[in-house]
Amino acid sequence: MQSKRPAASRGGQRPRPIVVADGAARRSHLLQSYHLSYRRKVDEIAGQASCFAELAETFPGLLFALATNYGTAQARRSAIEHLESGARLREAAKALGLPWWMRKLPPQAFNRRLQQIPDDPVFSKRIVDLLPAIPALSAKWLDRVFQAYRLCGPEFALWVARHERFHAPLITDPALPYVAAWAWFARHSDTLGGQLLSRPWTPGMSPRRAFDELTTWRKRIRLALTLTALDRQPWLREGSALGYDFVELKVIGDFIAESEAMDNCLDTFSEKLERGTCYVFSIRKNGTPVADVEIGAHMIDPSLPTIVQLRAPRNKRAHPQIWRATYAWLGSQDLRPAPPQTLSLAARRRAWRQLWRPYLSTLEPTDRAEVERLVLELEKLQPKRRRSSGQRASSGQQRSRTQEIAAEPLSSAAE
Repeated sequence: MQSKRPAASRGGQRPRPIVVADGAARRSHLLQSYHLSYRRKVDEIAGQASCFAELAETFPGLLFALATNYGTAQARRSAIEHLESGARLREAAKALGLPWWMRKLPPQAFNRRLQQIPDDPVFSKRIVDLLPAIPALSAKWLDRVFQAYRLCGPEFALWVARHERFHAPLITDPALPYVAAWAWFARHSDTLGGQLLSRPWTPGMSPRRAFDELTTWRKRIRLALTLTALDRQPWLREGSALGYDFVELKVIGDFIAESEAMDNCLDTFSEKLERGTCYVFSIRKNGTPVADVEIGAHMIDPSLPTIVQLRAPRNKRAHPQIWRATYAWLGSQDLRPAPPQTLSLAARRRAWRQLWRPYLSTLEPTDRAEVERLVLELEKLQPKRRRSSGQRASSGQQRSRTQEIAAEPLSSAAE
């Protein structure tokens, strides 16, 4: 019977010891780990003296900063003097203006020139415990942390650094600038954007929960913009029937309050309002909401209102008595066609500027331009392309119900 022991051990031979490469070989390997675009510059400065080459092991970020002319010429000269004299690395980094917390980042983390680097004491103390364990993810991690810091400050940047979801995002995840804007408005409840939040961001929130809340916030923003741009006259009178009161929802505050009281999706009702005739009434008993009814135009006779949906709290079926009261209330109305409505793109843009101005005013020009582009795209405020005659014919009925008024040039939306 053959032995199951490894052949090397049957002869009494010991396993070969692991050979550890010498310092020069390790440094050479680390120098090759820098991004290809900057490898030549890094090699040039590393070849000038051993004190520079050793930085590939002891402080890769400092070597990269010197190779890419980070900081002022005077700061670089001072840092080089510290290195050549054998001073502590901390002193050289301080002379260059490079935070000490970046020392443990590997060469793979540096794939672009360093710009603004967070250096406040509290952030520096906490970020060292959140450095990525996988070198291949370090460049994305560093880029996201820097961006998060610029867009929403240190607490948000630490939250982004803590969660791997931001460094290897799913294709369905929202863009980081939009998440940062949502988190910023969470700390500014005096703004319209802050008032539209369902639940504010906190550092203890998971990315998945944050993305869900962000989706609700975006839909509320769209509803607020739609209600501001929607110009129409009342169709049905508010009133009472069989002990129930029927109150029309008109402004964004009405929809949000009703949605929270009824635990339904009325705060994301913008598409319904944009598509055509849609009026929503809160049905109340002694001042307390008990149901919501959506009224639309009858498919055969547009002069007749019809119940599109009638729901109790949590979208449950409404009590038959509520249905009887609703039909009695509709029966008391004057029958006339629904008044025309217009959706002013100019008014929508003005509302967009008012909502986003507080946040955009805090950003640097480059970040501001990126956020503007992203938000304009998501809010569908970009100029529409001219459609072919076939496309225009197929959507003629839709345009007859909701007309969009021409607006000022897009460039003014960012003012």
